[in-house]
Amino acid sequence: MKRNNWKQTTVFALFGLLAASLAGCMPTENSKPQGETTVSETQAASQGAAESVEAEGLKVNTTDPITLRMNWWGGDSRHQATLEGIKAFEAKYPNIKVEAEYESFTGHEEKVALALKSGSAADVVQLNMDWVFNYSPDGSLFYDLNKVSDIIDLKAYDKSDLDYYTTNGVLQALPASNTGRVFFWNTTRLKDVGVQIPKNLDELYAVGEAFAAYKDGTYYPIILNELDRMTLMVYYLQCKYGKPWVENYQLQYSKDEVQEGLEWISLLEEKHVIPTLKVLAGDGSELVDTNQRWIDGHYAGMYIWDSNLKKYQEAAPGFEFEVGDYVNMGDYKGGMTKASMVFAIPKASKYPAESAALIQFLFGDPEGAKILGDTRGVPANKNGLASLDLSNSLAAIANKKVMEWTTFKFDPVFERSALKNPDGTYYMGMQMLSYKQDDAAGVAEYLVNDINKQLEAAK
Repeated sequence: MKRNNWKQTTVFALFGLLAASLAGCMPTENSKPQGETTVSETQAASQGAAESVEAEGLKVNTTDPITLRMNWWGGDSRHQATLEGIKAFEAKYPNIKVEAEYESFTGHEEKVALALKSGSAADVVQLNMDWVFNYSPDGSLFYDLNKVSDIIDLKAYDKSDLDYYTTNGVLQALPASNTGRVFFWNTTRLKDVGVQIPKNLDELYAVGEAFAAYKDGTYYPIILNELDRMTLMVYYLQCKYGKPWVENYQLQYSKDEVQEGLEWISLLEEKHVIPTLKVLAGDGSELVDTNQRWIDGHYAGMYIWDSNLKKYQEAAPGFEFEVGDYVNMGDYKGGMTKASMVFAIPKASKYPAESAALIQFLFGDPEGAKILGDTRGVPANKNGLASLDLSNSLAAIANKKVMEWTTFKFDPVFERSALKNPDGTYYMGMQMLSYKQDDAAGVAEYLVNDINKQLEAAK
């Protein structure tokens, strides 16, 4: 099978020094999560129920000067809301100062991994769902949140969420929200082109044809990067075959079926539904919200997380946006859900009680929850959710569509760095396909082989 050698050379050159510095700290082939999204209550109980450890009776220090650090990623709206929430927390606890560490997602995982490995991580860290298990497969890296259950009200979370993040009796993290991908449309641009939000494949192809004929032909209905293409391909296959992507650490799709999905992705390029990756590379921006062609409406739609919509809406002022219904692509309902992000306290933190108080204030206290609003999606904390009016929330509208439509769950391996990172399997595979460095059959073999390696390592 051919390889996109020029692409690999570039990526490996960029990541060479980073890979060396991360040796021993990033997830290894033997790292494995102790639970998976499809875990049953019986399996969860065997891991150790979240309430199996009693609170240690720690008290929040309200007298001595304390400095906490909080680390997260996101867009401007999330940054602003979190900073305002921190300010309110500091007003409630005048002796505690919180140093904010935040940035965009690009490159964030590598920094978090290094910090956790060296013991220099922030006291409160925002993590991707799978990082918890990749970094702490045995529950030894993060503080057991059961021990601060008299500070954090764990009853405000679904038991399934608590069980999912419990490893060897250690509750390692708490979800900020549960999320899935939705179809998000620039309806102003759709009207300009003279089309409506597509509801099935034929309508989607017709929209692509209309965009190809619009102005100079440089406008597209949907923008998809490499990871977006992988998740949309899985959505398409699940709609057609009605199977989970992975079950019990076994890929449920054959090479022929994955090839079929890849051929469909190529068809989207041919029908002008999505730009080629060469076109995207020419835009000069890795991030959609800073891509000038998203900002000016050259791209009119996305298949994106419901918790991130506001960032992309705010990046393109002057346009109206709408969350569309799921595009019907078969006899079944495709798509997968997961925790949008989780929060944890590294065991190395000197201030677990105060860190717990910060988590409780931001997500479980009405004052903090109102400040954060839906900037991290629809809150998983029931008390935080109850304090919000989300009747006009774009994230809430989208999340409702997700929960009504989606039946499948992300497996913990799907977003492993070896698969989803810019030097990972998904990116390389989609690059080879779009740049025609290999055909769908060859790329399918490449994807399936690498995915199976990660699944085998996770067993």
